[in-house]
Amino acid sequence: MTASQRSVTVGEAMTSRVRTATPDESLPEIWLLLGQEGCHHVPIIDGGLPVGMVSSRDLVRLAHRKGASKLDARALAGATASDVMSRDLETIDVDAPVEEAIDRIGPGDIHALVVVDEGGALVGIVTHNDLLHYLIS
Repeated sequence: MTASQRSVTVGEAMTSRVRTATPDESLPEIWLLLGQEGCHHVPIIDGGLPVGMVSSRDLVRLAHRKGASKLDARALAGATASDVMSRDLETIDVDAPVEEAIDRIGPGDIHALVVVDEGGALVGIVTHNDLLHYLIS
């Protein structure tokens, strides 16, 4: 196989600078983090391993359930990551072919995959935006 025929890995297409939180992190803090980083997903880490994900969509849903007319720190007060995080974590190996991530995210049910190494530790995240950048580059 020549270099041009080599399959690109998820590790080459992912975002490796990922901000994380713990299950007991307050949602106002996560909301602030999402805004500062300009991202939509925060992996939740416990004991050094990813255990969940909080997305901007999770925060919107909580604010709506609370009857808030605006998504702000007050609408999220008193809640933590563990209250809203997705526990059915979708992971992918850092060395998996990027086509696998495209196959999993492409249909639209999944918006982000937590990228892990062989020990299950977080090494990055791959989102539909990362894949879009990969496909157009």
